[in-house]
Amino acid sequence: MDFTATPSENIKEVVQDFNQELQNLKQEIKKLVQESPDSDLMPRARAKANDYGLSAEIRDADLRTFILEARGARVGIAQPRLQGEVIDTTPVRWVWEGVMMAGSLNLLIAPPKIGKSALMIGMIAAWARGDATYLGQPLHGDCPNVYIVGTDQPESDWFTLLQREGMVADDRTLADPIKMLWSAGSPLHLSSEGIEHLRMVSEADPGSLFLIDSYHACISPLDIDEASSALDRPARALMEALGPSKATVTLIHHANKSVSGGNATSASRGSNALPAAASLTILMNWLKQPTEGQTQNDYRVILKTQGRARGCSLVTELQDTGWMLHGEGDDALRAEAFADAEAELSGRQADVFDFIADRWEAMQMPVAINEVASHFSMDRNKANRAVRQLERKGLLTQAGTTETTNGRPSLLFAPLSPPSRRVVQTQQTEQTPRARIEKRGLSPFSPLSHMLGGGSAGATNPLCHTPTLEPNTSVELLQPDGSWANGWKLHKDSTPHEVTVWRLDPGGRLVKRSGMRWEMDVRLSSHEQQQPPPAPAADHEFDPAAEFPF
Repeated sequence: MDFTATPSENIKEVVQDFNQELQNLKQEIKKLVQESPDSDLMPRARAKANDYGLSAEIRDADLRTFILEARGARVGIAQPRLQGEVIDTTPVRWVWEGVMMAGSLNLLIAPPKIGKSALMIGMIAAWARGDATYLGQPLHGDCPNVYIVGTDQPESDWFTLLQREGMVADDRTLADPIKMLWSAGSPLHLSSEGIEHLRMVSEADPGSLFLIDSYHACISPLDIDEASSALDRPARALMEALGPSKATVTLIHHANKSVSGGNATSASRGSNALPAAASLTILMNWLKQPTEGQTQNDYRVILKTQGRARGCSLVTELQDTGWMLHGEGDDALRAEAFADAEAELSGRQADVFDFIADRWEAMQMPVAINEVASHFSMDRNKANRAVRQLERKGLLTQAGTTETTNGRPSLLFAPLSPPSRRVVQTQQTEQTPRARIEKRGLSPFSPLSHMLGGGSAGATNPLCHTPTLEPNTSVELLQPDGSWANGWKLHKDSTPHEVTVWRLDPGGRLVKRSGMRWEMDVRLSSHEQQQPPPAPAADHEFDPAAEFPF
């Protein structure tokens, strides 16, 4: 040993020797791949590592990576698009429009036991039957042969799914389009050998569909840490192997425990390298998550996609006979958020929101802050704060200002695109919003009122009796600023459910307003009864609807 060498020089020599041995090992593995591309090379690669004295430093996972790299190098470098050549502008090819891209890697991410496998089997069955759509989304082309790498489930579970969708023959054998099925009892893993086998299958059957369920089960023997950036290596190697045959691949992967909303990238368990390798990611999750310690009793599922093409958002549910569509996912999410925000209201905020929402539902008319202050006998500033808080919660939106000749105009507010307040579409179980329980069973226009202190729905309170609405009775109208204006008459077509009023303007023209509610927007005149405006001379009784038809 050279005692004159410094410690740093010795370390440098050791590192150089290691790097050289590592390069020699990679070259030996490349030779093995060239000589026997379809063989199981792991034992021979391990023997080469031992020959170079790297048995302790090089793990099996490292050797698999070297083999994959060598096989990729064997395929060669693809021909690039050169300057002056026409760029391929072929539109994105869909298998299942908005959900699954053709000839690409599609990554389906979802919590356990939500129906991932059932969704894909249902789509394949619909495609094989020649259905034009599945869950409202178009299916394109003819269904190819399908190969299921179902290492995550026993064969009996796959039989149940396939039988329900009609893809099992009477003799309990696989029926078209399912050509091969691997299961937990007879697994196929995404090792170099497994990927090579799938490559040979796809070469013999170009354009086929491969369903990999699940990624974790298929890579579990490879000793790959899900949190590492190496998580995507088997998936990328699979696409390199199947890409030349134009195969479509759907890869099912589990979501992390904290998935709630968000997107597939953040929901994917482990490293984000796996979602990055996919052309399209599909996220399935419960539309309504149960609270901690509660069981799942709302089985609607929201399906959202994102990736290198326009995706979609759907609300679905798995029934005994298969999946059914409830509607657009974005609308359902907005409805759920709106309902949750409304349900959390209490006190004065709840009263103010109900007042504005009731007015909008009945007449499509916004409400001014001055009107809120007058109706609840509160200071204008307090009314403004209550309305602004509802606006920040996403329940109200500004809808213009009042027109006034005196003082400053008042802002108008309306509910922010709420869903129907009577029935929420796709609702599994009826949800009764807070502050509406006491009105349950009554139309918002009903002249009846529940008995004070309780009573059944529909019971009436004699103190809340609605008088008979006689035509031409003098009435007052509620104004945006909270005041009441007289000079109006009841039209003969008025009912307590929908009041119509009329008056003549200074020019003798008839003015009518309809769709108002008794004792809320219209009331009996509190002033001395005035004479009706002069009517045109006629031998018959004045009828504004007849004299001024609309």
